[in-house]
Amino acid sequence: MDLIILHQPWEDLLLLAHSRQVPSAGLSGFLFGRKLVQAYLVQKVAVIPRSRLFWPKTLVIMERQQQLQVLGLFNFGREVRLSHHLQQPLFCEKVILSIKTARPAGLRFQSRIVRFNGRFYLARPDRLLIEMEEGNDRKQSGFSH
Repeated sequence: MDLIILHQPWEDLLLLAHSRQVPSAGLSGFLFGRKLVQAYLVQKVAVIPRSRLFWPKTLVIMERQQQLQVLGLFNFGREVRLSHHLQQPLFCEKVILSIKTARPAGLRFQSRIVRFNGRFYLARPDRLLIEMEEGNDRKQSGFSH
């Protein structure tokens, strides 16, 4: 399974990552888009208060408002780990994208998919693909991890 992030949500994540508030605020939110046969296609991101991030009601309301599926969560500064919040059917097959803003090294990304096979566990996507735009041409940059 691949994780593909389109240009606009990628730009939004970069803007948040370079915001002065990120290290202290621990921003997090939803990744919106479509789940394809062999890929998660991220089309939009939204910052959600951490206090409401794991509420089923929040997920349902946001999907209805955005008219896109919640594919997963993003956060800044936290390692991807299987917290008790994620060990529920609501988050099964959802992507967790962690962005570390370690300076001066720049940004570091970690992505996992919440899976269930008798117990919850985290699996790596095959690839993380980021859409880059150059004028009218589009190209993709891929990371394997």
